Amino acid sequence: MSEDKFAERQRPVSQAKHLGLQDLKRCLARVPAVIDIGFAGYSEPWLHPECTTMFEYAYKRGHGIRIFTTLVGMNRSDVRRLQMLQFKSFVVHVLDDGTYMNSRLVGKTYLNVLRRLVEANIPSIRYVVLGKVHPKLADIIPAKQLTRLRPLTSRRGRTDPSIIKPRRPLVGTLTCIGERQNRNVLLPNGDISLCGMDFERHHVLGNFLRDESEDLFETPIFREIIDRMNGMDGFLLCRRCEYAKPQSSGGMTGAGHAV
Repeated sequence: MSEDKFAERQRPVSQAKHLGLQDLKRCLARVPAVIDIGFAGYSEPWLHPECTTMFEYAYKRGHGIRIFTTLVGMNRSDVRRLQMLQFKSFVVHVLDDGTYMNSRLVGKTYLNVLRRLVEANIPSIRYVVLGKVHPKLADIIPAKQLTRLRPLTSRRGRTDPSIIKPRRPLVGTLTCIGERQNRNVLLPNGDISLCGMDFERHHVLGNFLRDESEDLFETPIFREIIDRMNGMDGFLLCRRCEYAKPQSSGGMTGAGHAV
């Protein structure tokens, strides 16, 4: 699995399993409030013991908040606190019948949290599902609130090929249709990786415990990534990513967004 590969690469760098709240505060002090903060990335947000507190802190600093979650690890108290906030987006990946996700996660706590969240009627919330909704959830989420997504991406060939086949590597100049080179991921030790597809830490731009956000996009590492997206030879994880597309003219430029 992609998460296992990330853990394998991250462990020799740092034994930290969670980014501490105080370290988050230090990191966000380097990020302008106009930058949205997304809670997603390489794992489920609510597996972090202070997840909701971190949301609240980022929100109070004036950041736009984006959530992507399966709800695993969330409790009813978290739902009550979330009702007090506003979100740029709040996407719930609903557990399916086991085709793509672990259906054993659908237990009493999960069902109670999902019911409470539906009742909370948070304005920006979206429920999305791959495949068929788990049968125990079908009567909880109103059909009109549920969006069915196309199949998963291969996560650059890291998803089980029996589920989805990886794409052939792109050559030449390319662009990212999701501008993910500007949507970087903050790791537990403060490192910043290029995007949510960089499970193997190929492109680490810097570290927010020491570097300013604007400096990340002036580093030789980031400039090299842009040069390779513009066709220069050398390894680039984007070439196997479904978010990349060929670009016949023009080219990528530097950026100024983070996290």
